[in-house]
Amino acid sequence: MKPLPTDRPVVWGDDEPSNRFIVAAAEVPLADFERRWGPAHQRDADGDGWGPTRYWGWRADCGFKFVVAYLEVKNFFQVIAREDELDHALAHLDWWRGEVVWRLDADEPRAKDGWAVYRQDDTGNRHDVCVMGQRSHAECLARRLEARAHKQWYAVEARGTPPVPPPRPREGWAVVRQDEHGNRAEVAVFSSETRARELATAYDAEPRHKQAYFVEHVPPKF
Repeated sequence: MKPLPTDRPVVWGDDEPSNRFIVAAAEVPLADFERRWGPAHQRDADGDGWGPTRYWGWRADCGFKFVVAYLEVKNFFQVIAREDELDHALAHLDWWRGEVVWRLDADEPRAKDGWAVYRQDDTGNRHDVCVMGQRSHAECLARRLEARAHKQWYAVEARGTPPVPPPRPREGWAVVRQDEHGNRAEVAVFSSETRARELATAYDAEPRHKQAYFVEHVPPKF
Protein backbone atom coordinates (compact mmCIF):
# COMPACT_ATOMS: atom_id res chain seq x y z
CA MET A 1 0.00 0.00 0.00
CA LYS A 2 1.20 3.51 -0.79
CA PRO A 3 0.81 6.33 1.76
CA LEU A 4 -1.59 9.09 0.79
CA PRO A 5 0.11 12.48 0.20
CA THR A 6 0.57 14.69 3.24
CA ASP A 7 2.00 17.80 1.56
CA ARG A 8 -1.30 19.67 1.38
CA PRO A 9 -4.24 20.27 3.75
CA VAL A 10 -6.62 17.82 2.06
CA VAL A 11 -8.97 15.46 3.85
CA TRP A 12 -7.66 12.02 2.97
CA GLY A 13 -9.69 9.46 1.09
CA ASP A 14 -12.45 9.41 -1.50
CA ASP A 15 -13.54 12.50 -3.40
CA GLU A 16 -16.66 12.54 -1.19
CA PRO A 17 -15.32 12.81 2.38
CA SER A 18 -18.85 13.05 3.80
CA ASN A 19 -19.45 9.45 2.68
CA ARG A 20 -16.66 8.24 4.95
CA PHE A 21 -17.19 7.36 8.59
CA ILE A 22 -15.50 5.76 11.57
CA VAL A 23 -16.47 2.20 10.71
CA ALA A 24 -14.52 0.21 13.30
CA ALA A 25 -12.47 0.45 16.48
CA ALA A 26 -9.59 -1.88 17.26
CA GLU A 27 -7.27 -2.58 20.14
CA VAL A 28 -3.77 -3.29 18.88
CA PRO A 29 -0.47 -2.47 20.63
CA LEU A 30 0.86 0.71 19.08
CA ALA A 31 4.39 -0.68 18.99
CA ASP A 32 3.23 -3.73 17.02
CA PHE A 33 1.29 -1.56 14.57
CA GLU A 34 4.23 0.79 13.97
CA ARG A 35 6.59 -2.17 13.59
CA ARG A 36 4.37 -3.43 10.74
CA TRP A 37 3.30 -0.14 9.11
CA GLY A 38 5.91 2.39 10.19
CA PRO A 39 5.47 5.72 12.01
CA ALA A 40 2.33 7.82 11.54
CA HIS A 41 1.99 9.77 8.31
CA GLN A 42 0.44 12.72 10.16
CA ARG A 43 -0.23 13.80 13.73
CA ASP A 44 -2.89 16.26 14.92
CA ALA A 45 -2.87 17.69 18.45
CA ASP A 46 -6.67 18.16 18.40
CA GLY A 47 -7.77 15.11 16.43
CA ASP A 48 -11.14 16.67 15.53
CA GLY A 49 -12.01 16.81 19.22
CA TRP A 50 -10.53 13.43 20.23
CA GLY A 51 -7.23 14.84 21.50
CA PRO A 52 -3.77 13.98 20.12
CA THR A 53 -4.24 11.62 17.19
CA ARG A 54 -1.87 9.88 14.80
CA TYR A 55 -3.00 9.13 11.25
CA TRP A 56 -2.00 6.61 8.60
CA GLY A 57 -3.54 6.89 5.15
CA TRP A 58 -3.07 4.49 2.24
CA ARG A 59 -4.01 3.85 -1.35
CA ALA A 60 -4.00 0.11 -2.06
CA ASP A 61 -3.05 -1.37 -5.43
CA CYS A 62 -6.75 -1.87 -6.20
CA GLY A 63 -7.33 1.89 -5.81
CA PHE A 64 -9.00 1.68 -2.40
CA LYS A 65 -8.20 4.60 -0.06
CA PHE A 66 -8.68 4.48 3.70
CA VAL A 67 -7.36 6.00 6.90
CA VAL A 68 -6.46 4.58 10.31
CA ALA A 69 -6.37 6.89 13.33
CA TYR A 70 -4.74 6.15 16.68
CA LEU A 71 -6.25 8.08 19.59
CA GLU A 72 -3.44 8.59 22.05
CA VAL A 73 -5.70 9.39 25.02
CA LYS A 74 -8.05 6.45 24.39
CA ASN A 75 -5.27 4.06 23.33
CA PHE A 76 -7.14 2.47 20.45
CA PHE A 77 -7.39 2.64 16.68
CA GLN A 78 -10.23 3.79 14.44
CA VAL A 79 -10.74 2.76 10.82
CA ILE A 80 -12.17 5.52 8.59
CA ALA A 81 -13.72 4.41 5.30
CA ARG A 82 -17.00 3.96 3.49
CA GLU A 83 -19.25 1.65 5.48
CA ASP A 84 -19.40 -0.97 2.71
CA GLU A 85 -15.58 -1.06 2.60
CA LEU A 86 -15.09 -2.07 6.25
CA ASP A 87 -14.12 -5.70 5.58
CA HIS A 88 -11.92 -4.54 2.70
CA ALA A 89 -9.98 -2.21 5.01
CA LEU A 90 -9.57 -4.91 7.67
CA ALA A 91 -8.26 -7.34 5.06
CA HIS A 92 -5.59 -4.88 3.93
CA LEU A 93 -4.61 -4.34 7.57
CA ASP A 94 -4.46 -8.11 8.19
CA TRP A 95 -6.87 -7.73 11.08
CA TRP A 96 -8.65 -11.07 10.96
CA ARG A 97 -9.35 -12.20 14.51
CA GLY A 98 -9.69 -10.40 17.83
CA GLU A 99 -8.32 -6.96 16.99
CA VAL A 100 -11.70 -5.32 16.23
CA VAL A 101 -13.75 -4.44 19.31
CA TRP A 102 -16.53 -2.47 17.58
CA ARG A 103 -18.05 -2.40 14.09
CA LEU A 104 -20.47 0.18 12.74
CA ASP A 105 -22.40 -2.50 10.87
CA ALA A 106 -22.60 -4.99 13.75
CA ASP A 107 -26.38 -4.69 14.21
CA GLU A 108 -27.35 -3.67 10.69
CA PRO A 109 -28.87 -5.92 8.01
CA ARG A 110 -26.63 -6.88 5.11
CA ALA A 111 -26.91 -4.67 2.03
CA LYS A 112 -28.96 -6.18 -0.81
CA ASP A 113 -27.62 -4.20 -3.76
CA GLY A 114 -24.08 -4.11 -5.09
CA TRP A 115 -21.32 -6.72 -5.44
CA ALA A 116 -21.46 -9.61 -2.98
CA VAL A 117 -18.30 -11.33 -1.79
CA TYR A 118 -19.30 -14.87 -0.86
CA ARG A 119 -17.50 -17.90 0.55
CA GLN A 120 -18.07 -21.48 -0.55
CA ASP A 121 -16.62 -24.51 1.21
CA ASP A 122 -15.71 -27.91 -0.20
CA THR A 123 -19.21 -29.26 0.50
CA GLY A 124 -20.89 -26.51 -1.56
CA ASN A 125 -22.21 -24.41 1.33
CA ARG A 126 -22.24 -20.69 0.57
CA HIS A 127 -22.11 -17.69 2.89
CA ASP A 128 -22.03 -13.97 2.09
CA VAL A 129 -19.13 -12.06 3.62
CA CYS A 130 -20.30 -8.58 2.63
CA VAL A 131 -21.87 -6.58 -0.19
CA MET A 132 -19.82 -3.72 -1.64
CA GLY A 133 -20.44 -0.83 -3.99
CA GLN A 134 -17.41 -1.28 -6.30
CA ARG A 135 -16.73 -4.51 -8.17
CA SER A 136 -12.95 -4.04 -8.34
CA HIS A 137 -12.79 -3.60 -4.57
CA ALA A 138 -15.00 -6.64 -3.99
CA GLU A 139 -12.73 -8.73 -6.21
CA CYS A 140 -9.68 -7.48 -4.30
CA LEU A 141 -11.26 -8.53 -1.00
CA ALA A 142 -12.17 -11.96 -2.40
CA ARG A 143 -8.57 -12.54 -3.50
CA ARG A 144 -7.18 -11.57 -0.10
CA LEU A 145 -9.66 -13.78 1.72
CA GLU A 146 -9.00 -16.76 -0.53
CA ALA A 147 -5.25 -16.42 0.00
CA ARG A 148 -5.85 -17.22 3.69
CA ALA A 149 -8.59 -19.82 3.25
CA HIS A 150 -8.38 -23.56 3.85
CA LYS A 151 -10.69 -25.71 1.70
CA GLN A 152 -12.75 -22.62 0.87
CA TRP A 153 -12.93 -20.33 -2.13
CA TYR A 154 -14.29 -16.82 -2.54
CA ALA A 155 -16.06 -15.22 -5.47
CA VAL A 156 -18.02 -12.09 -6.41
CA GLU A 157 -21.48 -11.79 -7.93
CA ALA A 158 -23.87 -8.91 -8.65
CA ARG A 159 -26.84 -8.36 -6.36
CA GLY A 160 -29.83 -6.16 -7.18
CA THR A 161 -29.01 -2.67 -8.44
CA PRO A 162 -26.05 -0.39 -7.66
CA PRO A 163 -26.33 1.12 -4.18
CA VAL A 164 -27.40 4.72 -3.66
CA PRO A 165 -24.75 6.81 -1.85
CA PRO A 166 -25.68 7.53 1.78
CA PRO A 167 -27.14 10.99 2.47
CA ARG A 168 -24.77 13.70 3.57
CA PRO A 169 -25.01 15.01 7.10
CA ARG A 170 -27.20 18.10 7.29
CA GLU A 171 -25.56 19.82 10.24
CA GLY A 172 -22.04 21.18 10.36
CA TRP A 173 -19.87 23.08 7.88
CA ALA A 174 -20.36 22.85 4.12
CA VAL A 175 -17.67 23.32 1.47
CA VAL A 176 -19.41 25.09 -1.43
CA ARG A 177 -18.21 25.58 -5.01
CA GLN A 178 -19.44 28.62 -6.97
CA ASP A 179 -18.75 29.36 -10.63
CA GLU A 180 -18.58 32.68 -12.49
CA HIS A 181 -22.36 32.68 -13.06
CA GLY A 182 -23.21 32.25 -9.40
CA ASN A 183 -24.14 28.57 -9.70
CA ARG A 184 -23.43 26.78 -6.45
CA ALA A 185 -22.75 23.12 -5.66
CA GLU A 186 -22.12 21.55 -2.29
CA VAL A 187 -18.89 19.54 -2.27
CA ALA A 188 -18.99 18.07 1.23
CA VAL A 189 -20.31 18.63 4.76
CA PHE A 190 -18.14 18.18 7.86
CA SER A 191 -18.84 18.29 11.58
CA SER A 192 -15.59 20.24 12.01
CA GLU A 193 -15.20 23.78 10.67
CA THR A 194 -11.41 23.29 10.62
CA ARG A 195 -11.69 20.25 8.33
CA ALA A 196 -14.08 22.08 6.02
CA ARG A 197 -11.76 25.09 5.69
CA GLU A 198 -8.77 22.82 5.03
CA LEU A 199 -10.57 21.23 2.08
CA ALA A 200 -11.78 24.59 0.73
CA THR A 201 -8.24 25.98 0.96
CA ALA A 202 -6.85 22.97 -0.88
CA TYR A 203 -9.39 23.25 -3.69
CA ASP A 204 -8.79 27.01 -4.00
CA ALA A 205 -5.07 26.38 -4.35
CA GLU A 206 -5.62 24.18 -7.40
CA PRO A 207 -5.75 25.77 -10.91
CA ARG A 208 -9.52 25.49 -11.39
CA HIS A 209 -11.05 27.83 -14.00
CA LYS A 210 -13.35 30.58 -12.69
CA GLN A 211 -14.49 28.71 -9.59
CA ALA A 212 -14.32 29.68 -5.96
CA TYR A 213 -14.64 27.57 -2.83
CA PHE A 214 -15.86 28.76 0.53
CA VAL A 215 -17.30 27.43 3.78
CA GLU A 216 -20.71 28.12 5.27
CA HIS A 217 -22.50 26.80 8.33
CA VAL A 218 -25.28 24.25 7.87
CA PRO A 219 -27.74 24.68 10.77
CA PRO A 220 -29.54 21.65 12.25
CA LYS A 221 -33.02 20.85 11.01
CA PHE A 222 -35.76 20.38 13.56
